[in-house]
Amino acid sequence: MIFQPLRRLLIFTLVFLLFLTVASGIFVYQVSPLRDPTFQPNSANGGSLIPWMKGVTEGHWLSGVNVLAFSLSTNITLFSWQQGVYNQNNKLLRFILIIVTLMMLFSFLWIAFMVYLLSQWLID
Repeated sequence: MIFQPLRRLLIFTLVFLLFLTVASGIFVYQVSPLRDPTFQPNSANGGSLIPWMKGVTEGHWLSGVNVLAFSLSTNITLFSWQQGVYNQNNKLLRFILIIVTLMMLFSFLWIAFMVYLLSQWLID
């Protein structure tokens, strides 16, 4: 079928994005100021204490969260849409369902990634 290469591409990108998410989580944990024994929580000094990470601002972390959450939610939504592509009886309802699913997944992933960054004291 024509959708077989698309399905393989979506599976490959989903695995890659999940790997990237895990790698990002490990990276955030490694550069977290909580790993420094002299770090004082609640002292308004969020951000990494590693010298080569001083140039990474909150805006960079937020951009990374946005890109990762949007990429994952788009990929999961397209993958779920592609699974049911043969049922085309109501296109408008299906389109609205896809948009709602995309927005809900993005919101959930964005909040989860933000909570993780906040818990690691990389953003204030």
